[in-house]
Amino acid sequence: MKTYTLLAGALLLFVQSVTAADVTPASDIPDYWSSADGKSGEALWKAISAETNKNYRSIGYDGLYTAYKKTDVYPEDSVGKAGLLWDMYGECISWSSGKCGSYQDVCDCYNREHSIPQSWWGGGTGGIGNDIFHVVPTDGKINGVRSNYEYGIVNGGTNWEGNKFGNATSWSTDKKTIATQAGETVTGTGKVFEPKPQYKGDLARGLMGTIIKWQTSDLTTGNNFFSGSYSASGYYGLTKKAVVLLMKWHREDPVSRKEIDRNNGIQQTQGNRNPFIDYPYLAEYIWGEHAGETVDMSKLMASCDDNFIPGQSDGSRENAEPVDPAELYEVTWMANGAVVRTDNVAKNKRPSSLPDAPESCSTESAQFMGWTDAAITGTSADAPASLYTKPAEVPAVTADLTLYAVYAKEEITEGAEPVSLTYSANTNIEGWLNTAANKGSYWLLDSGKELISPEIDLSGLQSIQARLRTYGGTQYDKFEVRAGGASIATITVSNGSTLTDYSWTNTRSLSGKSQLTFTAKESGTNKGVGFSSVTIDATGAGVTYSRYITSCQETTEVANIVTDTPAQKVLVGGELFILIGEQLFSVQGVRVR
Repeated sequence: MKTYTLLAGALLLFVQSVTAADVTPASDIPDYWSSADGKSGEALWKAISAETNKNYRSIGYDGLYTAYKKTDVYPEDSVGKAGLLWDMYGECISWSSGKCGSYQDVCDCYNREHSIPQSWWGGGTGGIGNDIFHVVPTDGKINGVRSNYEYGIVNGGTNWEGNKFGNATSWSTDKKTIATQAGETVTGTGKVFEPKPQYKGDLARGLMGTIIKWQTSDLTTGNNFFSGSYSASGYYGLTKKAVVLLMKWHREDPVSRKEIDRNNGIQQTQGNRNPFIDYPYLAEYIWGEHAGETVDMSKLMASCDDNFIPGQSDGSRENAEPVDPAELYEVTWMANGAVVRTDNVAKNKRPSSLPDAPESCSTESAQFMGWTDAAITGTSADAPASLYTKPAEVPAVTADLTLYAVYAKEEITEGAEPVSLTYSANTNIEGWLNTAANKGSYWLLDSGKELISPEIDLSGLQSIQARLRTYGGTQYDKFEVRAGGASIATITVSNGSTLTDYSWTNTRSLSGKSQLTFTAKESGTNKGVGFSSVTIDATGAGVTYSRYITSCQETTEVANIVTDTPAQKVLVGGELFILIGEQLFSVQGVRVR
């Protein structure tokens, strides 16, 4: 288990075996949507809708939890968030935080958020109720704040981790839509929820992709967001204000790498794709400035195209800034004040490769972690906002660019003393997940309910101690312990209402890292197992990255330097130095004129 500790606080990362970065796109996206070519209006709508239904398979409401591990996980190179659940409301949920039963605050747990609220079509978890394009994992507390209110633009309101909730104001968009002229204002009504700016486009396209697949008249229940009419006169399922809002967000927050990866993951799990992620500009031919016009797909750019810039391109080839191979920019790779490599890269392209990892900073026992375009001023205790480990992650080059090596100090402990992970019924223990019902002094696991531990190194698993009580019937209660998907123990507990201590010693040869899952089993008429406390004892090696450092420059003692170069004072290891360019000098040896 890796623990990355930044100055802002410790963050425990449970890295899953599958991340969004593992998935691949459809083999031929242009062919996938070729039926849209040459069509307009309702014929275009029907052609796209038909494609969204091909190969679709329901994953079920419970299947969403499994699917999220392919569709909504921060990739492994995400600084400080690798492997975490990618929640678009709170951005702070780990898998160990678990599924929501109850919550007190932001980051307590996550749930399955219907961005199109269930009450808007009469409820249910079948059909549209488990379509992952609009049922997204979100922070439980913030989801509760959103409730079933419409999306909109908030006038003031209350801020929830960057999301806003309050009275609606008016809104408009700079280009015409099927419902309005460019700049025409529509007015929101009542209370609305406004998500973070960086996810507005994601949520808009999720709603668009959902309604073009399902196009159900039920999407008018309890709201004035959907029209229920899937024709040009009904704005293809949307009301006037919804058209303006979703197109505004769609235009202002273009398709990102996150959405592309999520779309690929959804194809792997649910079988279909979202047309407005694959071809963002298609929305303009349905709800936007080209509504009613005939689509020429050759004029549109797919998000998998080499010239598509995630987070920037709108999907129109005519609007795209051309890539001129003759217009080159210089990309300089720096490590500790020295140039590692210099590349010439065409405008709007990325470097084709990354340099080999530069040598570690031996004086700090630091390990190379990746590259950043963040400004470097000596060492830093905080991870940079950007960290690149693959060429595809480096921003498209639009000017000369300097990238800097990033290191992390590493501490390795082997043969550690046994570590105890204890869960107590009356204490909220970080990293544990419990899906059971709290009874005050114990947790009652009905059949199928689970208690899940933090991740441990299975090779070091020594023993499990549990304080238990059982309830109901005259049979025995049982629970199963699983690790890494395999059963390692089935435990039978004597019936009774008194607390009983149980101890299990590991005699198996286990390996890998996993959470332990304690699941109550069917046992006659019994209700399940009551847990008062559980303790896992384990040993094993651990790796801790205690802090990130962006430079490990050696200082230079000099008799005297007079310079016209801009210089600044920096603290390194508590000592004051002067930084000139990329070189550190002792204060005594520098005079800036």
